[in-house]
Amino acid sequence: MAGRMVEIGRFGAPYALAGGLRFRGEPVVAHLRRLYVEGHGWRAVEDLYQVGEELVVHLAGVSTRELAEALVGLRVYAEVADLPPLEEGQYYYFALIGLPVYVEGQKVGEVADILDAGAQDVLVIRGVGERLRDRAERLVPLQAPYVRVEAEGIHVEPIPGLFD
Repeated sequence: MAGRMVEIGRFGAPYALAGGLRFRGEPVVAHLRRLYVEGHGWRAVEDLYQVGEELVVHLAGVSTRELAEALVGLRVYAEVADLPPLEEGQYYYFALIGLPVYVEGQKVGEVADILDAGAQDVLVIRGVGERLRDRAERLVPLQAPYVRVEAEGIHVEPIPGLFD
């Protein structure tokens, strides 16, 4: 693993019989020619297509449903250098992890993880503070109107009960 690797998703259930896997994660996978599969190393992407709302990926050497089943749930990585540049105002989720979270200019925590909750993605914010309660994890929907992503951090409008 030469360059810097980032997790871009996971494989879901197999699709059809020829080794296809549903992909849950960054749509950037559509621009990649190779993926690093947890425990299996680099695999070339042979085909990739949309089925309804889902992306289906076919990897080199995975030609049957049985071979695909062995990869279900595994993490999928890409090399940062392989990722296409984003337009202004767009960001990769991995780039949000570790960013500070502010409420009214006050740092209240940092992004510890991002959960795929189906309809929307949820930020896992780990609090900073002396008291145990201050260090708790809080979940905030990323697409919520009260969440603003800036280069220097995530700004959350004060919501009663969230950080008090």
